Amino acid sequence: MKTLAALLAGVLLVALALAGSSRNRIVKASRQARSHTETPHRDWRIGSPTSFDNLTVFPVLSEQAASGDDFVTLDEGLRSHKVFITELGADGRSHRLRSQRRIDDNAEVNRLAVTNHSGKKLILIAGEMIIGGKQDRIVGHDCIIEATAKPVPIDVFCVEHGRWSGSESFGQSRNVGSGSGGGVGSGNGGGVGRGSGVGRSLGRGESVAIGGMAMPNVREKAQAKKSQTEVWNGVAESAQVNNVTSTTGDLKSVYKDKHVSRKLDDYERAFKAILPTSKVVGVVAAVNGRVISADVFANHRLFQAYWPKMLKSYALEALSAADSEKTEIGRSEAEAFLARVEGTTEDSGEQSAYRLVENQSTKDASFELESRAARRTLIHFNRVSKQ
Repeated sequence: MKTLAALLAGVLLVALALAGSSRNRIVKASRQARSHTETPHRDWRIGSPTSFDNLTVFPVLSEQAASGDDFVTLDEGLRSHKVFITELGADGRSHRLRSQRRIDDNAEVNRLAVTNHSGKKLILIAGEMIIGGKQDRIVGHDCIIEATAKPVPIDVFCVEHGRWSGSESFGQSRNVGSGSGGGVGSGNGGGVGRGSGVGRSLGRGESVAIGGMAMPNVREKAQAKKSQTEVWNGVAESAQVNNVTSTTGDLKSVYKDKHVSRKLDDYERAFKAILPTSKVVGVVAAVNGRVISADVFANHRLFQAYWPKMLKSYALEALSAADSEKTEIGRSEAEAFLARVEGTTEDSGEQSAYRLVENQSTKDASFELESRAARRTLIHFNRVSKQ
Protein backbone atom coordinates (compact mmCIF):
# COMPACT_ATOMS: atom_id res chain seq x y z
CA MET A 1 0.00 0.00 0.00
CA LYS A 2 2.83 2.31 0.94
CA THR A 3 4.52 1.43 -2.34
CA LEU A 4 1.39 2.35 -4.32
CA ALA A 5 1.06 5.66 -2.46
CA ALA A 6 4.70 6.47 -3.14
CA LEU A 7 4.24 5.61 -6.81
CA LEU A 8 1.18 7.86 -7.10
CA ALA A 9 3.00 10.70 -5.36
CA GLY A 10 5.90 10.34 -7.78
CA VAL A 11 3.58 10.43 -10.79
CA LEU A 12 1.90 13.55 -9.39
CA LEU A 13 5.24 15.31 -8.89
CA VAL A 14 6.36 14.47 -12.43
CA ALA A 15 3.05 15.77 -13.85
CA LEU A 16 3.39 19.02 -11.92
CA ALA A 17 6.98 19.45 -13.12
CA LEU A 18 5.98 18.84 -16.73
CA ALA A 19 3.09 21.29 -16.43
CA GLY A 20 5.42 23.96 -15.04
CA SER A 21 7.97 23.31 -17.78
CA SER A 22 5.24 23.47 -20.44
CA ARG A 23 3.88 26.71 -18.97
CA ASN A 24 7.39 28.21 -19.08
CA ARG A 25 7.79 27.18 -22.72
CA ILE A 26 4.43 28.74 -23.61
CA VAL A 27 5.37 32.03 -21.90
CA LYS A 28 8.70 32.14 -23.73
CA ALA A 29 7.03 31.38 -27.06
CA SER A 30 4.43 34.09 -26.59
CA ARG A 31 7.15 36.60 -25.71
CA GLN A 32 9.04 35.69 -28.88
CA ALA A 33 5.86 36.08 -30.90
CA ARG A 34 5.16 39.50 -29.42
CA SER A 35 8.71 40.73 -29.99
CA HIS A 36 8.56 39.40 -33.56
CA THR A 37 5.58 41.62 -34.41
CA GLU A 38 6.91 44.79 -32.82
CA THR A 39 9.12 47.41 -34.42
CA PRO A 40 12.88 46.92 -33.82
CA HIS A 41 12.78 50.01 -31.55
CA ARG A 42 9.72 50.62 -29.43
CA ASP A 43 10.51 54.31 -29.05
CA TRP A 44 10.11 54.95 -32.79
CA ARG A 45 7.06 57.08 -33.50
CA ILE A 46 5.53 58.45 -36.68
CA GLY A 47 5.37 62.23 -37.17
CA SER A 48 3.05 64.35 -39.29
CA PRO A 49 3.26 63.61 -43.03
CA THR A 50 4.20 65.93 -45.88
CA SER A 51 2.90 65.35 -49.41
CA PHE A 52 3.80 66.58 -52.87
CA ASP A 53 1.97 65.34 -55.95
CA ASN A 54 1.67 61.56 -55.43
CA LEU A 55 4.46 61.15 -52.85
CA THR A 56 3.83 61.24 -49.08
CA VAL A 57 6.61 61.06 -46.49
CA PHE A 58 6.15 60.34 -42.78
CA PRO A 59 9.13 61.19 -40.54
CA VAL A 60 10.19 58.56 -38.01
CA LEU A 61 11.29 60.10 -34.71
CA SER A 62 13.28 58.66 -31.83
CA GLU A 63 14.16 59.92 -28.36
CA GLN A 64 16.96 57.37 -27.95
CA ALA A 65 19.21 57.76 -30.96
CA ALA A 66 22.39 55.66 -30.91
CA SER A 67 25.87 56.97 -31.58
CA GLY A 68 27.11 56.78 -35.17
CA ASP A 69 30.31 58.81 -35.04
CA ASP A 70 32.49 55.77 -35.65
CA PHE A 71 30.89 55.06 -39.05
CA VAL A 72 31.55 56.52 -42.50
CA THR A 73 29.16 56.34 -45.48
CA LEU A 74 30.13 55.33 -49.01
CA ASP A 75 29.74 58.91 -50.26
CA GLU A 76 31.93 60.28 -47.46
CA GLY A 77 34.56 57.62 -48.08
CA LEU A 78 34.72 58.27 -51.83
CA ARG A 79 34.94 62.03 -51.35
CA SER A 80 37.83 61.63 -48.93
CA HIS A 81 39.59 59.14 -51.26
CA LYS A 82 39.92 56.76 -48.31
CA VAL A 83 37.46 54.19 -49.65
CA PHE A 84 38.34 52.43 -52.89
CA ILE A 85 36.19 50.18 -55.07
CA THR A 86 37.70 47.73 -57.52
CA GLU A 87 36.60 45.04 -59.93
CA LEU A 88 36.86 41.51 -58.56
CA GLY A 89 38.21 38.89 -60.94
CA ALA A 90 37.03 35.34 -61.31
CA ASP A 91 40.14 34.30 -59.38
CA GLY A 92 38.77 36.18 -56.37
CA ARG A 93 41.46 38.85 -56.53
CA SER A 94 40.89 42.58 -56.72
CA HIS A 95 41.87 44.03 -60.10
CA ARG A 96 42.55 47.74 -59.93
CA LEU A 97 41.60 49.93 -62.84
CA ARG A 98 44.13 52.34 -64.37
CA SER A 99 43.39 55.04 -66.93
CA GLN A 100 45.80 53.48 -69.43
CA ARG A 101 45.03 49.81 -68.83
CA ARG A 102 41.87 47.75 -69.11
CA ILE A 103 41.24 44.88 -66.74
CA ASP A 104 40.69 41.44 -68.19
CA ASP A 105 37.25 40.02 -68.93
CA ASN A 106 37.35 37.77 -65.88
CA ALA A 107 35.85 40.56 -63.80
CA GLU A 108 32.56 39.53 -62.19
CA VAL A 109 29.20 41.21 -62.81
CA ASN A 110 27.79 40.58 -59.35
CA ARG A 111 30.82 41.15 -57.15
CA LEU A 112 33.14 44.06 -56.45
CA ALA A 113 35.84 44.63 -53.84
CA VAL A 114 35.90 47.47 -51.30
CA THR A 115 38.98 48.65 -49.43
CA ASN A 116 38.34 50.90 -46.46
CA HIS A 117 41.24 53.10 -45.33
CA SER A 118 39.03 55.64 -43.52
CA GLY A 119 39.87 54.50 -40.00
CA LYS A 120 36.13 54.05 -39.37
CA LYS A 121 33.65 51.30 -40.17
CA LEU A 122 32.08 51.75 -43.61
CA ILE A 123 28.32 51.37 -44.03
CA LEU A 124 26.95 50.14 -47.36
CA ILE A 125 23.19 50.25 -47.92
CA ALA A 126 21.32 48.04 -50.41
CA GLY A 127 20.53 50.05 -53.54
CA GLU A 128 23.42 52.52 -53.33
CA MET A 129 24.70 53.14 -56.84
CA ILE A 130 28.38 52.51 -57.59
CA ILE A 131 29.23 54.44 -60.75
CA GLY A 132 32.00 53.34 -63.12
CA GLY A 133 34.12 50.29 -63.82
CA LYS A 134 32.92 47.97 -66.54
CA GLN A 135 29.31 48.83 -65.69
CA ASP A 136 27.32 50.70 -63.04
CA ARG A 137 26.12 48.58 -60.12
CA ILE A 138 24.14 48.85 -56.90
CA VAL A 139 25.00 47.37 -53.51
CA GLY A 140 23.19 44.04 -53.11
CA HIS A 141 22.55 44.10 -49.37
CA ASP A 142 23.34 46.13 -46.27
CA CYS A 143 26.75 45.45 -44.78
CA ILE A 144 29.56 46.98 -42.74
CA ILE A 145 33.20 46.94 -43.91
CA GLU A 146 35.88 47.33 -41.27
CA ALA A 147 38.86 49.62 -41.82
CA THR A 148 41.55 47.35 -43.20
CA ALA A 149 44.09 47.28 -46.01
CA LYS A 150 42.50 44.13 -47.40
CA PRO A 151 39.92 44.36 -50.25
CA VAL A 152 36.60 42.89 -49.08
CA PRO A 153 34.25 41.29 -51.67
CA ILE A 154 30.67 42.63 -51.74
CA ASP A 155 27.58 41.47 -53.61
CA VAL A 156 26.28 43.87 -56.25
CA PHE A 157 23.72 44.01 -59.07
CA CYS A 158 24.19 45.63 -62.46
CA VAL A 159 22.02 48.65 -63.32
CA GLU A 160 23.55 49.18 -66.77
CA HIS A 161 22.51 46.30 -68.96
CA GLY A 162 24.25 47.31 -72.19
CA ARG A 163 27.86 47.92 -71.13
CA TRP A 164 30.71 45.62 -70.14
CA SER A 165 33.69 47.79 -70.87
CA GLY A 166 35.60 50.73 -69.51
CA SER A 167 39.10 51.45 -68.33
CA GLU A 168 38.52 54.04 -65.64
CA SER A 169 37.98 53.46 -61.97
CA PHE A 170 35.06 54.00 -59.61
CA GLY A 171 34.19 57.30 -58.01
CA GLN A 172 35.90 60.09 -60.00
CA SER A 173 34.67 61.92 -63.11
CA ARG A 174 36.17 64.50 -65.42
CA ASN A 175 34.82 68.00 -65.95
CA VAL A 176 31.69 67.29 -63.97
CA GLY A 177 30.44 69.17 -60.91
CA SER A 178 29.67 67.02 -57.91
CA GLY A 179 26.32 68.74 -57.31
CA SER A 180 24.38 68.26 -54.11
CA GLY A 181 24.91 65.51 -51.63
CA GLY A 182 21.96 63.71 -53.08
CA GLY A 183 23.01 64.05 -56.68
CA VAL A 184 23.67 61.18 -59.00
CA GLY A 185 27.14 60.62 -60.37
CA SER A 186 27.88 61.96 -63.81
CA GLY A 187 29.65 60.63 -66.82
CA ASN A 188 28.97 58.97 -70.13
CA GLY A 189 28.40 55.35 -70.93
CA GLY A 190 32.12 54.72 -70.70
CA GLY A 191 32.00 54.91 -66.94
CA VAL A 192 33.56 57.17 -64.37
CA GLY A 193 35.42 56.54 -61.20
CA ARG A 194 38.32 56.36 -58.87
CA GLY A 195 39.27 53.11 -57.27
CA SER A 196 42.92 52.28 -57.47
CA GLY A 197 44.15 54.49 -54.69
CA VAL A 198 47.23 54.77 -56.86
CA GLY A 199 48.01 57.36 -59.50
CA ARG A 200 47.33 61.02 -60.00
CA SER A 201 45.40 63.32 -57.71
CA LEU A 202 42.32 65.27 -58.78
CA GLY A 203 43.03 68.00 -61.27
CA ARG A 204 41.24 71.28 -61.89
CA GLY A 205 37.72 70.77 -63.20
CA GLU A 206 37.51 67.27 -61.75
CA SER A 207 35.42 66.08 -58.86
CA VAL A 208 34.22 62.97 -57.13
CA ALA A 209 31.16 61.39 -58.77
CA ILE A 210 28.83 60.24 -56.04
CA GLY A 211 26.22 57.68 -56.94
CA GLY A 212 22.55 57.92 -56.09
CA MET A 213 20.14 55.30 -54.81
CA ALA A 214 18.02 52.84 -56.76
CA MET A 215 14.25 53.20 -56.33
CA PRO A 216 12.59 51.03 -53.65
CA ASN A 217 11.07 48.69 -56.24
CA VAL A 218 14.54 48.01 -57.70
CA ARG A 219 16.06 47.64 -54.22
CA GLU A 220 13.39 45.03 -53.46
CA LYS A 221 14.29 43.07 -56.59
CA ALA A 222 17.94 43.06 -55.53
CA GLN A 223 17.86 42.40 -51.81
CA ALA A 224 14.60 40.43 -51.51
CA LYS A 225 14.27 38.59 -54.84
CA LYS A 226 18.04 38.58 -55.46
CA SER A 227 17.39 38.54 -59.20
CA GLN A 228 19.67 40.29 -61.67
CA THR A 229 17.09 39.90 -64.43
CA GLU A 230 14.37 41.57 -62.37
CA VAL A 231 16.74 44.42 -61.43
CA TRP A 232 17.37 45.03 -65.15
CA ASN A 233 13.64 44.84 -65.83
CA GLY A 234 12.94 47.39 -63.09
CA VAL A 235 15.49 49.84 -64.52
CA ALA A 236 14.14 49.33 -68.05
CA GLU A 237 10.56 49.90 -66.90
CA SER A 238 11.47 53.19 -65.20
CA ALA A 239 13.31 54.36 -68.32
CA GLN A 240 10.37 53.45 -70.56
CA VAL A 241 7.74 55.13 -68.38
CA ASN A 242 9.83 58.32 -68.23
CA ASN A 243 10.64 58.24 -71.99
CA VAL A 244 14.39 57.97 -71.39
CA THR A 245 16.66 56.19 -73.84
CA SER A 246 20.38 55.51 -73.49
CA THR A 247 22.90 53.42 -75.36
CA THR A 248 23.62 51.25 -72.32
CA GLY A 249 20.21 51.16 -70.61
CA ASP A 250 21.65 52.57 -67.39
CA LEU A 251 19.75 53.84 -64.38
CA LYS A 252 22.04 56.86 -64.17
CA SER A 253 20.67 58.16 -67.47
CA VAL A 254 17.13 58.15 -66.07
CA TYR A 255 18.19 60.40 -63.20
CA LYS A 256 20.22 62.64 -65.54
CA ASP A 257 17.47 63.12 -68.12
CA LYS A 258 16.58 66.84 -68.22
CA HIS A 259 12.84 66.29 -68.09
CA VAL A 260 13.10 63.83 -65.19
CA SER A 261 15.68 65.94 -63.37
CA ARG A 262 13.43 69.02 -63.41
CA LYS A 263 10.59 67.02 -61.87
CA LEU A 264 12.88 65.52 -59.24
CA ASP A 265 13.99 69.04 -58.32
CA ASP A 266 10.35 69.93 -57.66
CA TYR A 267 10.04 67.03 -55.24
CA GLU A 268 13.34 67.96 -53.60
CA ARG A 269 12.23 71.55 -53.00
CA ALA A 270 8.90 70.39 -51.58
CA PHE A 271 10.51 68.09 -49.00
CA LYS A 272 13.79 69.91 -48.40
CA ALA A 273 12.96 71.53 -45.06
CA ILE A 274 10.49 69.09 -43.56
CA LEU A 275 12.94 67.07 -41.47
CA PRO A 276 15.14 69.55 -39.59
CA THR A 277 14.76 68.20 -36.07
CA SER A 278 17.50 66.06 -34.55
CA LYS A 279 14.85 63.55 -33.45
CA VAL A 280 14.20 62.42 -37.03
CA VAL A 281 16.02 59.16 -37.73
CA GLY A 282 14.09 57.86 -40.74
CA VAL A 283 11.03 57.99 -42.97
CA VAL A 284 8.14 55.93 -44.25
CA ALA A 285 7.33 56.73 -47.90
CA ALA A 286 4.08 56.18 -49.80
CA VAL A 287 3.19 56.61 -53.48
CA ASN A 288 -0.41 56.98 -54.64
CA GLY A 289 -1.64 56.20 -51.12
CA ARG A 290 0.37 52.95 -50.87
CA VAL A 291 3.39 52.56 -48.60
CA ILE A 292 6.46 51.55 -50.61
CA SER A 293 9.37 51.74 -48.18
CA ALA A 294 10.64 52.52 -44.69
CA ASP A 295 14.26 53.51 -43.96
CA VAL A 296 15.32 54.15 -40.37
CA PHE A 297 18.86 54.75 -39.09
CA ALA A 298 20.68 54.63 -35.78
CA ASN A 299 20.69 58.42 -35.43
CA HIS A 300 19.92 61.71 -37.13
CA ARG A 301 23.43 62.18 -38.56
CA LEU A 302 23.30 58.94 -40.52
CA PHE A 303 19.77 59.70 -41.67
CA GLN A 304 20.82 63.15 -42.91
CA ALA A 305 23.72 61.62 -44.85
CA TYR A 306 21.37 59.31 -46.77
CA TRP A 307 18.22 61.44 -46.94
CA PRO A 308 18.97 63.49 -50.14
CA LYS A 309 19.55 60.49 -52.38
CA MET A 310 16.83 58.42 -50.73
CA LEU A 311 14.38 61.26 -51.36
CA LYS A 312 15.34 61.26 -55.05
CA SER A 313 14.84 57.51 -55.21
CA TYR A 314 11.35 57.82 -53.69
CA ALA A 315 10.57 60.68 -56.08
CA LEU A 316 11.71 58.68 -59.12
CA GLU A 317 9.46 55.80 -58.08
CA ALA A 318 6.60 58.29 -57.72
CA LEU A 319 7.32 59.64 -61.22
CA SER A 320 7.47 56.10 -62.59
CA ALA A 321 4.21 54.98 -60.96
CA ALA A 322 1.18 54.39 -63.14
CA ASP A 323 -1.30 57.25 -63.21
CA SER A 324 -4.03 56.80 -60.64
CA GLU A 325 -6.31 58.81 -58.44
CA LYS A 326 -4.36 60.52 -55.67
CA THR A 327 -5.32 58.70 -52.49
CA GLU A 328 -4.64 60.05 -49.02
CA ILE A 329 -2.86 57.83 -46.54
CA GLY A 330 -3.12 58.06 -42.76
CA ARG A 331 -0.53 57.86 -40.03
CA SER A 332 -1.98 54.55 -38.82
CA GLU A 333 -1.08 52.89 -42.14
CA ALA A 334 2.51 54.11 -41.86
CA GLU A 335 2.68 52.84 -38.27
CA ALA A 336 1.31 49.46 -39.33
CA PHE A 337 3.90 49.15 -42.11
CA LEU A 338 6.74 50.04 -39.77
CA ALA A 339 5.56 47.51 -37.17
CA ARG A 340 4.40 44.64 -39.39
CA VAL A 341 6.55 41.53 -39.43
CA GLU A 342 5.25 38.38 -41.08
CA GLY A 343 6.66 35.38 -42.88
CA THR A 344 10.02 33.66 -42.52
CA THR A 345 13.26 34.99 -41.08
CA GLU A 346 16.82 34.43 -42.26
CA ASP A 347 19.88 35.40 -40.25
CA SER A 348 23.12 36.05 -42.11
CA GLY A 349 25.01 34.83 -39.07
CA GLU A 350 27.86 36.61 -37.37
CA GLN A 351 30.01 38.42 -39.92
CA SER A 352 33.22 40.11 -38.85
CA ALA A 353 31.59 43.52 -38.30
CA TYR A 354 27.84 43.06 -38.62
CA ARG A 355 24.73 40.90 -38.48
CA LEU A 356 21.95 41.15 -41.07
CA VAL A 357 18.50 39.76 -40.30
CA GLU A 358 16.12 39.35 -43.26
CA ASN A 359 12.39 38.70 -42.99
CA GLN A 360 10.23 37.84 -46.02
CA SER A 361 6.48 37.63 -46.46
CA THR A 362 4.18 37.79 -49.46
CA LYS A 363 3.56 41.49 -48.79
CA ASP A 364 6.99 42.88 -47.99
CA ALA A 365 10.57 42.21 -46.93
CA SER A 366 12.48 43.76 -44.04
CA PHE A 367 16.19 43.95 -43.26
CA GLU A 368 17.91 44.83 -39.98
CA LEU A 369 21.61 45.73 -40.06
CA GLU A 370 23.28 45.46 -36.65
CA SER A 371 26.80 46.46 -35.70
CA ARG A 372 28.80 43.81 -33.87
CA ALA A 373 30.43 46.37 -31.60
CA ALA A 374 30.65 45.73 -27.85
CA ARG A 375 27.15 47.14 -27.54
CA ARG A 376 24.99 45.86 -30.39
CA THR A 377 23.37 48.70 -32.30
CA LEU A 378 20.73 48.66 -35.01
CA ILE A 379 22.38 50.74 -37.74
CA HIS A 380 19.74 50.58 -40.49
CA PHE A 381 16.25 49.16 -40.75
CA ASN A 382 14.65 48.85 -44.18
CA ARG A 383 11.27 47.45 -45.17
CA VAL A 384 10.23 47.39 -48.83
CA SER A 385 6.84 46.54 -50.25
CA LYS A 386 6.79 43.74 -52.80
CA GLN A 387 5.44 44.81 -56.17
